Amino acid sequence: MTASYTWELPADATAPGQARWHLRQLLESDSEAIDTELVATELITNAWRHGRGPITLSADLRPDCLVLEVCSESDAQPNVRTDAGGSSGRGLLLIEELARAWGFTREGDQMCVWAEIAIS
Repeated sequence: MTASYTWELPADATAPGQARWHLRQLLESDSEAIDTELVATELITNAWRHGRGPITLSADLRPDCLVLEVCSESDAQPNVRTDAGGSSGRGLLLIEELARAWGFTREGDQMCVWAEIAIS
């Protein structure tokens, strides 16, 4: 079974928590929810910090995975930080570990970053 969901989130500090609440309603087990919530939190925090305007979270629930897509207006491009300096910038490394795949698309000012998370 495939089902798709979309939520508009505010571009503020409440957005990651709202996203986690929505996603927990979709997933059947805590183990599925933990990885999904971590990935969503990283994607949405990046959209909030580096983007502007409202944030859109889409979830495409498939039999073997959940595809998350987070979109907002942004001039920035996702950048995987590999150095040890600084207190931020390594969220995409976490996403690389937890997701089967991830990537991004750009249409004009709109940046969308997606991640595919395995579920059972």
